[in-house]
Amino acid sequence: MILSAVWLFILGFSSCGLTDNDQPVPSYLDLRDPRVLKPGGNGYDTHKITEVWVFADGQILGIFPLPAKVPVEVKGADREITILAGIRNNGMIDSPVFYPFYKSIVSKVKPEEGKTIQIPLDFQYIPDAKISLNEGFETGNLFSIDFDNKPETVVTVSTETAASGTKCGTVTLTSEFKTTETATSSRVKNGENARGQSYIELDYKGEGEIAVGISKVKNGLISGEYVLFVPGKEDWNKIYVDVTKVLSGTDYDEYRVILGFSKTGLSSESRMYIDNVRHIHF
Repeated sequence: MILSAVWLFILGFSSCGLTDNDQPVPSYLDLRDPRVLKPGGNGYDTHKITEVWVFADGQILGIFPLPAKVPVEVKGADREITILAGIRNNGMIDSPVFYPFYKSIVSKVKPEEGKTIQIPLDFQYIPDAKISLNEGFETGNLFSIDFDNKPETVVTVSTETAASGTKCGTVTLTSEFKTTETATSSRVKNGENARGQSYIELDYKGEGEIAVGISKVKNGLISGEYVLFVPGKEDWNKIYVDVTKVLSGTDYDEYRVILGFSKTGLSSESRMYIDNVRHIHF
């Protein structure tokens, strides 16, 4: 019995050793430190790319959290590597998607056994994306429509802090005025949105909650619909809000982006900050 057990162990060990020796040694892609060019290519943008979707010759290798070391099979020929920028849809941890408005990175590499290949993750916006709202508060403030008729609570331009540049938008809420709603002066008319994928990008921080939504106009009647409620954070954070569904119908002649702000803390006064607010669609 003992000899049989020892013999089985030796056979198993020998089998594992042979299998390990037969395993091909892959090459590796070293992927880290993603960057995004601003629309127009003037400097680098804020982003929250959390993972990458990697393909080799059109076949997906997987979705990899960053930084990543991605194994690639060595075939003795060049491989075409395609990399898509992964985000969390609506900021939800369990909703990883690739962002349709960041252009994929395509690179030809020649994998060699054990070799590590670095591919810079320099993303940019796709050329045919329509950016109908691009407010960084450096030269103005498009959030100028007082949507709830509360002139005491409006979005103003601040130099206290900024996600990028030197300025941002800010809202001050008090125990007397705990909420406010504001809309953009810019609008998108029927026919200017192809009703494909649509997102609102937003950098934010502060004490409170931000509601992100769309205000539609149909036959002169105005309606507002909030898509996502975003709790404030102590430090700057970026979120990609998916508004595809709310804009996929034909129930509007035109629409604007709206933001609602709510006080949630116990302090007598709290502030919310926003920056780099964009509405992007096809």
